[in-house]
Amino acid sequence: MSVQVTVSLLSGKTVSIDVDSTSSVGELRKDAQSQLGIGSSRLMRAGPEELRHAMTVQEAGLVNGDELQLIRKQLEISSRRGSAGFALLKSDGSVVTWGGRFGASDSSAVQGQLQNVQKVQASCASFAALLDDGSVVTWGRAVDGGDSSQVQHQLKGVRKIQAFDCAFAAIRDDGFVVTWGDPSVGGDSSHVQHQLKDVRQIQASLHALAALLGDGSV
Repeated sequence: MSVQVTVSLLSGKTVSIDVDSTSSVGELRKDAQSQLGIGSSRLMRAGPEELRHAMTVQEAGLVNGDELQLIRKQLEISSRRGSAGFALLKSDGSVVTWGGRFGASDSSAVQGQLQNVQKVQASCASFAALLDDGSVVTWGRAVDGGDSSQVQHQLKGVRKIQAFDCAFAAIRDDGFVVTWGDPSVGGDSSHVQHQLKDVRQIQASLHALAALLGDGSV
């Protein structure tokens, strides 16, 4: 079954595209890029929410008449005051890192995985990168979130990551929240894990995290 969507640029230029529901969002994005004459870009819908290229059109919930926007990727620098160093997310989805103490910005061990990156977040001494396929790559000081091996099996279908001081939180497509990093500043959410369902938004302070649920509770 095909779906017809409208894709536009910030300039106002628009194109209508018929796409099979089993096609990937990545294929839809490439078609839109070709027709609109734009290079590396993000395919967004209202929210704003970036659509991951690995999802099918059906999995993304796209239906006839949906209006999407194609936004050219810009260079983004991530850092945190203190010792994290810097991470530069390039327009081609790769990442370059430098500076910092405690080896926070040394991404050499995971550099081969840092492709098709959507977003990079920095904690006090580590970094986390959200990839197009919904997986997460981390590096830096292990105790501060640089080592996510204990929760890596849960970091699938992630739509957003949030850094707070020396830990991270990730919201998955199913509304489940995964946390890791220094347990004294929010890296351990096990005592409230049963409540972290249908999470729509997370917001961090220096040493704590608040989650907004689908029913409006926090």
